[in-house]
Amino acid sequence: VLPAAGRSVLVALVSAALATSAALILALAAARRPRPLIEAAATLPLATSGLVLGTGLFLLIQPFVPPTTLALPVTILVNLSLSLPYLYRILLPETRALHEDYGRLADSLALQGWPRLRWLVLPRLARPLGFGAGIAAALSMGDLGVIALFAGEHQATLPLVVSQLTGAYRMEAAASAALILVTLSFALFWAFDAGGRRAAA
Repeated sequence: VLPAAGRSVLVALVSAALATSAALILALAAARRPRPLIEAAATLPLATSGLVLGTGLFLLIQPFVPPTTLALPVTILVNLSLSLPYLYRILLPETRALHEDYGRLADSLALQGWPRLRWLVLPRLARPLGFGAGIAAALSMGDLGVIALFAGEHQATLPLVVSQLTGAYRMEAAASAALILVTLSFALFWAFDAGGRRAAA
């Protein structure tokens, strides 16, 4: 259970970081110049499920490499895709307001690139970024679809371990593992959300 919990936390942290970064990039681009392509890229994952994406990737990968070697990277990729639309919708109104309020001033000061991101975007969007990252991490912690297809004997995440223990009728062990899963999910969400609120204060 504990190694699986560690893998779940690792997958959740990486997935949340990548999904938040991708959502921020798309939301900033859409706030400056709305384009249908950006909207489509951010919302297209809503048209499918994690199990469908995982099955498609499994069929694509299997002829070339053993799927178990890519279990965690593929799980991170699918979790990123599935949480991206939610994070994009959280960030888009905030980035539009930021652009309307400070965009012209930042342009007049030639504040671009990393300085603009560091001094303007991240401080002003810290609260929604923390909230969105918390949601992405919690969603990733509970994912069972992809890892069930790819995981080998020593690659199971905590939701898969809970499922395996339940299937073996080890109900007390499954309940304990499920309690750990719920606690870690809430803890990650709280940590990201509280961090965002503290940074915005």
